[in-house]
Amino acid sequence: MNFKKKFITGLAAASVIFTAAVPFSVWAEKPPLFQYNGEEELRVSQIGQYISGLGEGGTEIMAYDASSRTAFVTNGAVKGFDILQFDNLKSGEFVSVPSSKRVLLSSFGIEGIDDITSIAVNPTMNVVAITAVSDPKTDPGYVIFTDKSGEYITHVQVGALPDMVTFTPDGNKAILANEGEPSDDYSVDPEGSISIIHSGLSVNTLNFSESHLDDQVRVDSKGTILQQLEPEYITVSDDSTTAYVSLQENNAIATVDLVKEEIIDVKGLGVKDHSVPGNELDAIDNGEAVIEKQPLLGFYMPDAIDTIEYKGKTYILTPNEGDARDYEAYSEEGSVEDIADQINLNADYYEGYTQDELDAAVENGLLENLKGTDITLEQGKNEEGIYEALYSYGGRSFSIFDAETMELVYDSGSDFEEIILEAMPEHFNTNNDELKYDGRSDSKGPEPETIITGQIDGTTYAFVALERFSGIMIYDLSNPMSPEFVSLISSRDFSEDVKGDVSPEGLQFITAEDSPTGNALLAATHEISGTVAVYEFNGEEETIAVRTFNDIQGHWAEAAIESLATKGIVFGYSASKFGPEKSITRAEVAGLIDRALNLDSDSNANNTSNFKDVEDTWYKDSVENVVKANLLVGYNDNTFRPNEEMSRQEIIAVITRAYEYVKGTEIEVDQESILANFIDAGNISEWAKQEVAGAIEAGLVYGVKEDEIQPGKDVTRAEAAAMIERLLK
Repeated sequence: MNFKKKFITGLAAASVIFTAAVPFSVWAEKPPLFQYNGEEELRVSQIGQYISGLGEGGTEIMAYDASSRTAFVTNGAVKGFDILQFDNLKSGEFVSVPSSKRVLLSSFGIEGIDDITSIAVNPTMNVVAITAVSDPKTDPGYVIFTDKSGEYITHVQVGALPDMVTFTPDGNKAILANEGEPSDDYSVDPEGSISIIHSGLSVNTLNFSESHLDDQVRVDSKGTILQQLEPEYITVSDDSTTAYVSLQENNAIATVDLVKEEIIDVKGLGVKDHSVPGNELDAIDNGEAVIEKQPLLGFYMPDAIDTIEYKGKTYILTPNEGDARDYEAYSEEGSVEDIADQINLNADYYEGYTQDELDAAVENGLLENLKGTDITLEQGKNEEGIYEALYSYGGRSFSIFDAETMELVYDSGSDFEEIILEAMPEHFNTNNDELKYDGRSDSKGPEPETIITGQIDGTTYAFVALERFSGIMIYDLSNPMSPEFVSLISSRDFSEDVKGDVSPEGLQFITAEDSPTGNALLAATHEISGTVAVYEFNGEEETIAVRTFNDIQGHWAEAAIESLATKGIVFGYSASKFGPEKSITRAEVAGLIDRALNLDSDSNANNTSNFKDVEDTWYKDSVENVVKANLLVGYNDNTFRPNEEMSRQEIIAVITRAYEYVKGTEIEVDQESILANFIDAGNISEWAKQEVAGAIEAGLVYGVKEDEIQPGKDVTRAEAAAMIERLLK
């Protein structure tokens, strides 16, 4: 794969201000936008952020009203919803999105409401629908209707635990997925159902029967089959005649005829064989990133689905998150080590193994390596109770199914993990509340949560939210049989566990026609950070005032210095003086490298930098970061010697290490042939020769003269800036 990576950073006011005019708005500092591109490049910028001020649960699901440029966002932290104004969004500019009102469900006077789960805007009427869960959740829930200013209209009762509501495109019906989860003690387990609410507020609740199900629908040993059916999410055809409903724990999709108002069928999605080439994964939390085949069969188990039309056929797009039944009185969750003495793997279940290969792998410690990997204890057993296959949760991918047959026509395979490993190797399979490298490998990986489609300049794209990593994958759907990766974007700030926009839960695509900027937008609600990020596609380039200095005008390094100064990577001695010809010190180089690479202070490296000569200094954190990353070292007397000036060979070695740190691989070079071109190569210290040769090979540095390295020459601030600029490019 040929990928391109870039960080897009912006300048914004860092103040946090609450005002009486917009009592629930927080003025935001623009998060750093990370973008990693495939062959195609889609211009993306973050032009807005809403901060609920409540952290986890503060934003979950969003609906958008194009006529008023208003967004409605569920706020589980206060059991209500916020009304956001999008009319202040401007192309190419970052703004704080204001909230005009916070509406609490408790204000409606309905007894026994415990939580809010979903929200939808009627496309043709002044109506908003909100799903409310009862206390206990096993009692029938409610749909509350308000107008678009948040004023109460009425409410109706529906099935237990209404988890999602949507309107048909014609606005005539509201459709509900009533999940019907059991109580924690499993004393009550209501059947899942689908409710249809007409504009006259009559409710028709559709119940499942076993005759609807094919033999691929996943069920467990606890409860009746109908009790186990749990509708999760709904997407409706453009002509308002058909609904497709995901039943996540059942690994199935239901098709509903909205004209006759009856359930047509429920079809299982099968499993993803992780032993097949292209379906590899990292299933082991061991501090290493190894994407390889494993004897795991992943249930797709999609959450928030979407549909597209292509050449007269309907296709269902699924984010293959995975979810287990896990309650106090019953849990299907387990790990390989829980059943280690009950496993006898059978190659008949796997396309990628022969029986001899499986037996040899087990003999060589396969099950010991997989001991912490999450599996279900329900599937895979033969009549004697021996596990012949291991079934896991989710596919770590997105899929496309034929809506009529539910046959798989595409799966992104191991793309997500491979792309993240190339794009941000230090945050591979991290969690959404803790930056832990490889921490989610044994449990659903990046965890695709939701998917939505939208058109930009005539091309249809899929946007897939990765809940744990906190990013959004973008794919070109011009050919649904063979989508192409376009970009990975993230506005999570990876400098802290929870900073920026963390854990996307819901996505809302806004067409160019409905956008206040005239360009397509994507709004993402982030559950852990309690924020909404608004991204613009192919909008105006953001203009940032160029930072310059009086003493670099006409200097050969003027462009490099201005570029780095504008990005906040280099600073002057004063507002007008940079000092380009001053020699650079070790402390200054540490700061440059730290800011340029945005190094993580919580690095997994074991190195420490308790130097006695950097305590209580401005550069202490930077020194710590570069030492942890093995880019600079101290001296044996426990000093760093921050004020020592650096020679060319010393800084070249640092630049080379930084390049290899980002790339995750060493530069392969024929040292002798490279250095033979320079008459003073013999003056290079033995420890630095390989790194100097690597830097020249990679185009990171050049000779002072055509045939001279001058390894012992002090490096100026201008020269250091030029090297950093080339490194970033």
